[in-house]
Amino acid sequence: MHDIRLIRDDPAAFDAGLARRGVEALSEQILQLDEQHRAVATQMQEAQSRRNEASKAIGKAMGQGDTETAEALKAEVAGLKQSLPQLEEEEKELGAKLQDMLSALPNIPLPDVPEGKDEDANVEVSRWGTPRDFSFEAKEHADIGPALGLDFETGAAISGARFTFLKGQMARLHRALAQFMLDRQTGENGYMECNPPVLVREQALFGTGQLPKFGEDSFQTTEGRWLIPTAEVSLTNAVREQILTEGELPIRMTALTPCCLLYTSDAADD
Repeated sequence: MHDIRLIRDDPAAFDAGLARRGVEALSEQILQLDEQHRAVATQMQEAQSRRNEASKAIGKAMGQGDTETAEALKAEVAGLKQSLPQLEEEEKELGAKLQDMLSALPNIPLPDVPEGKDEDANVEVSRWGTPRDFSFEAKEHADIGPALGLDFETGAAISGARFTFLKGQMARLHRALAQFMLDRQTGENGYMECNPPVLVREQALFGTGQLPKFGEDSFQTTEGRWLIPTAEVSLTNAVREQILTEGELPIRMTALTPCCLLYTSDAADD
């Protein structure tokens, strides 16, 4: 998510970066919302501070026998207690609105990133290997899969769209590939095998970029937890909000989960 402080410091640079991503200038709109949020937050903090001061002053006035002042302070405290919930709610709503706006925007490209309207403008930096040249027309997995046990109809009947049911040789192939890759990664490449949870909190998906962009394509429980799209989410969040020393890196983890055949994560790169 974008740092609001950087937008405050140089809104023109922020808008220029958005323009390179094909997004209209938004710094003025963002800063207006930020100003509203900070103004309400300041008002709320001042009201809370005054409430605390007045509450302490009530006891002092009562101790001095100044009932008139004490009653006036009590009325002031009562008024502040009545207005504070509204200020707190307004501050919360404006903060959430600002966060949603910032998190939905694309990242600003680095200066050396070439500009272009679509993938045709991509620049090839390097190439490894040679693409295979088949002597026949390649088919989609949906065309060859059913005959091998990739059952789309049963999966959809049981769970709905985007699910499959593996049978026979396809199920064995799935198991064999998973076993082969886990053994290869742990035995030869130095990865640590993990068995992470497949249900995570919203913050985990937000931290790895799935939210808010892919929220509509993700599955959420009634309790607010989300099903991970790949093991990347759980593995990356294993070090979330931690400060790692150089000596602890790299951290290499690999996992097999129901949502993907295999995923590996290298904390040195992530």
